[in-house]
Amino acid sequence: MADAIVSFVLDLLNTTIDRASEEVGLLVGVEKEVEKLERNLRLINTVLRDAEEKKRTDDLVKEWLDRLKEASYDMGDALDVWRTTVEIEALEAQNAASQKKAPCNFISCFSICRVYTHRKIALNIKEINQRLDDIVKEKEKYQLQLMSMSNTINHPQQRPETSSFVDVSKLCGRDKEKAEILNYLWGGSGEEETVELIPTISIVGMGGLGKTALAQLICNDDDVKGHFDRVIWVCVSDLFYEKRVARAIIQGLEKLSDAAAYGLESNPLQVLLERISSSIRGMKYFLILDDVWDGNKGERWEGLKTAFKFGAPGSRILVTTRDVEVAKMMGSSSSQIISLEKLGNERCWSIIKHIALEGRDAQNLEKIGREIAEKCKGLPLAAKTLGSLLKSKRSKREWQSVLNNEIWKLELAQKDIFAPLLLSYYYLPPPVKWCFVCCVLFPKDHRIFPHVLIPQWMAMGYLGSDGNADLESKGEEYFRILVDRSFFQDFSMVEGDLFFCKMHDIVHDFARYLAENEFAIKEINSDHLTIDGSKNRHLTVMIDEGIPFPTSISGAEKLRALITFTGEGALTFEALRGLFNHCRRLRVLNFGWPDGTDNLCKEIPEGIGKLIHLRFLHLGSNQKLERLPEALCNLLNLEFLDLWCCENLKQLPDSIGKLINLRSLCTVGCSALTQYPKGVQKLTSLRHLRGLIARADRNDAKEFCLADLGNLKHLHLLYLKVVGNSIDMEQTRKAQLQDSQWLCIFLAGSIQRADIIEALDPDRNIPNLSPMPVGLAAAAASSVAAAAAAVAVASRVLHHRRVQANVMVRNLSKVYQRRMSSVHE
Repeated sequence: MADAIVSFVLDLLNTTIDRASEEVGLLVGVEKEVEKLERNLRLINTVLRDAEEKKRTDDLVKEWLDRLKEASYDMGDALDVWRTTVEIEALEAQNAASQKKAPCNFISCFSICRVYTHRKIALNIKEINQRLDDIVKEKEKYQLQLMSMSNTINHPQQRPETSSFVDVSKLCGRDKEKAEILNYLWGGSGEEETVELIPTISIVGMGGLGKTALAQLICNDDDVKGHFDRVIWVCVSDLFYEKRVARAIIQGLEKLSDAAAYGLESNPLQVLLERISSSIRGMKYFLILDDVWDGNKGERWEGLKTAFKFGAPGSRILVTTRDVEVAKMMGSSSSQIISLEKLGNERCWSIIKHIALEGRDAQNLEKIGREIAEKCKGLPLAAKTLGSLLKSKRSKREWQSVLNNEIWKLELAQKDIFAPLLLSYYYLPPPVKWCFVCCVLFPKDHRIFPHVLIPQWMAMGYLGSDGNADLESKGEEYFRILVDRSFFQDFSMVEGDLFFCKMHDIVHDFARYLAENEFAIKEINSDHLTIDGSKNRHLTVMIDEGIPFPTSISGAEKLRALITFTGEGALTFEALRGLFNHCRRLRVLNFGWPDGTDNLCKEIPEGIGKLIHLRFLHLGSNQKLERLPEALCNLLNLEFLDLWCCENLKQLPDSIGKLINLRSLCTVGCSALTQYPKGVQKLTSLRHLRGLIARADRNDAKEFCLADLGNLKHLHLLYLKVVGNSIDMEQTRKAQLQDSQWLCIFLAGSIQRADIIEALDPDRNIPNLSPMPVGLAAAAASSVAAAAAAVAVASRVLHHRRVQANVMVRNLSKVYQRRMSSVHE
């Protein structure tokens, strides 16, 4: 993966030099160092492909690549500081010019600080260059071959619109096992069954054998649906949290929406168990617990199991797990354990053929295809992965290349599943490789939302460093490549569009293997107040409920990404202050997730302004958060700011206009927020703006109004709330919304639909314009009716846009459900 880092540094180097030359000129002596740096990086770049292949069998090459990565990261940070300094100087120069004159002592002080800063940057670049000199000299020891990256990489291709996701569950070849399980489900009169002995069938087998696919076949069988009063599916995965499992069971029993199920989070476990008991009284249910891992959670399972004693006779439980001991712990006798065996080569070839040759007559490829099928080692996941890889390869020569690839000979390739995954990974373009491995930061079975994942890729530099480019589209292209290669599964579709997906456990294990020490997930389930992250650059911290955030993280000064999964209130003011003091290189900071969290305190320390490299800041669903510090506006590089459902956030910082590189801002669900500051009109890099509040009745000096939209030329997605009881027609026409691709309008006040349409005068041929035909008082803007209306609007927009619309509907639905709950109470 060093190739992706070096490419990123070269890209950053070019854009930094161009900007520095244009704005303030290069410091004396830096030009030669920069030329030397670029020459060294390009020399190294020619052998990186060979080095990446050899590192798995040669520890010395691996150490060499590790030193290269460290130097490249440090160089990237140094260049980022330089580029940021240049931008700050340019802004200060513009401000001084706008004031026409400045005090002489200020100019003198500014000049001295500027010289000192540039000299410090120059010395830093020189020191890193010396390290690169040594690395370049050492490469001769390893006899690395020159390989042009452009000649060996398959460049991304556009996905045909007619293609679709292949449902591997229809291809799993498990008819015998399915019949055996159905026999267990129908068997017995139920008269001998007791609460202590709920019939529990377990599907056991190694990862990739199709346990989940078989369970899905059973779950979706029409006879099964007709036999039971209710079929409930719960994915347990690594962490067996009783409350989470209980919530999922209630959701299935009562057919609740995700938002309504999330509303159960605050209920004690005992209340949830009593609700389960009440819901299943007299009901013949079928509960599927998919992917149960931890065999040490017997007591927790027994606590849940007692809640089912009021179910009707004939109820059944189905468990999937990799561990026979877990199956026994869940209550399965030896006769109730279905052990999955590997598929035969014929069945693996059938899966590959179905995916790779669908609609094509390719008899000349069958012989090679059958040989490739043998390498699947009987794993349906491996067959699916290889089939997806071969789908884009048309010739016999290309198929033979896959079969003969040297990657099969590596020790890693001897493992049952990693070999075909490694081959698919090998054919990815370098930046897409990096994007794939980055997904290991999501815990197993975590829902992956493209609208969160892609900005993280962008923040880490995997999509390039040109701030003017359409990096969001490039990210969507990379994501589609990974989907096409079957690295994702369990796609949740809304109106035909992808909303979220998951990563198969084995694929996650594979990504973790590739990540080595680069990316890591640290779990804290006791009062250990320190984390050893000294070897990691990207870190996910998972902390059990009731445990505070660690007081220190070893190696925090080198962290580039920090993602947290913590309990309520874990991130105290003191914990945040310590974090900001040490994690000065962070580019990604994620404290909030669509699944819901409330781990932040009321205020964020001013120290966040020291994180000058920060690009991605997610604070969503933190209901205690009331204000953001003005220092946050010092984050000149910030591109993504998500404040979704921070219901008590009362205002945005007055200086928000300083965030000139901000591309996405979301305040949907911030019900206490009543206005946007005027400075938002300066955020000319914005592409996505969700939750904007704009006045229509006047051009206010401090409050954002519709006329200010005319400055935001790059908006693609706008969710707009219009306030006021009248329309200033002259000012409103300055909004210039004709170029917006996706627009959703919500009215709060007495303004009529026809009037706002006439005033804004957007292109009426755009089908995704969705004005809200509702006249509501301003005070009702956060009511149930308003939220429901907003959901309806967003639903009408869905058909005309991709991921962004799905996200908006999801968020608004949660707000609506929360409001409904408060009304009922």
